[in-house]
Parts: sequence; structure tokens; C-alpha cells
Amino acid sequence: MGAAVYVTRYLDGEIQVTGWADSPATPAVHEWVDFRSSAHATAFGKGLLGQLDLNGRRDHLARHRPARLTSRTITNEKVLLSKLDAQTPTVPVLDLQEYAAGTVCAAVPLTAGSSVGCLALSLPLAHAHRLRQAANTLNRGAAPVLLSLAI
Repeated sequence: MGAAVYVTRYLDGEIQVTGWADSPATPAVHEWVDFRSSAHATAFGKGLLGQLDLNGRRDHLARHRPARLTSRTITNEKVLLSKLDAQTPTVPVLDLQEYAAGTVCAAVPLTAGSSVGCLALSLPLAHAHRLRQAANTLNRGAAPVLLSLAI
């Protein structure tokens, strides 16, 4: 895919990055703010929160108040909840420099029963023109990844 790829899940009220694959040409995002407290600003965080009910979302946001990480970060809880509600489950969630300047990301849900997860990718801003195509490839490949993780 030519991108760093991440597997994430929401477990016991917290975001966990359970695995990732990167390379020198496609480095992972530098975790400069703990991913557990920056769900509002990451594609996989919004993808995970989007799979929770309203009470679950509010609970998470009450424990991890949205903070401005870049000039593009959504910090207004009402706006964030509205965006999460409007997100179509079959369309990848995008992060356009909301967590880290110079980085764009996409995430697709991995749902199995009551388990909530996401498959995500990140690209340097110089490759932002590839984000939509990479997100669609990620979306098509999510089901086989979920199956392999379940086995």
C-alpha cells in the first residue's frame, strides 16, 4: 500500500494500538500525544469512537477532553459528535493533519460482535494525493485482515 498501517481497538474504555507495520520509506506517525487521549484528532480514534453509542462517546470525551493539537484539530465536542454521527460506516474516516502537521491518515472499522477496532494507515503530507486511493484499498482489505486476526 505504500503507507504505514495500524491495527487498533477500543478495549475497557481506552484506545489501543495493537500492531503496526512501517518502513523507512513509510514511517509510522510519531506518537507525540498519547493516542488514548487524542481520539478526537486521529482517523483511527474517530473510527473507534464512531462505533460506540452516544453514551460511550460522551464517556470517552469526558475522560479525554479534546485538545488542540494542530490548527485543524476539532476541539468542540458538539461539532465532533455531529461529525461522528454523520460518518457513513462504509466510508473511511480521514485525518487531514488533525493529529500531526505533515501527516494524513485514514481508518476503516473492524467490528466483530461487540469488539470495536480499526485498520488505519498514515502517509506523509507530500503523498496526500494518494490518500483516497489508499483508503479505498484499505477498506477493501479490511475483511480479510479481520478474518486473519480472528483465527
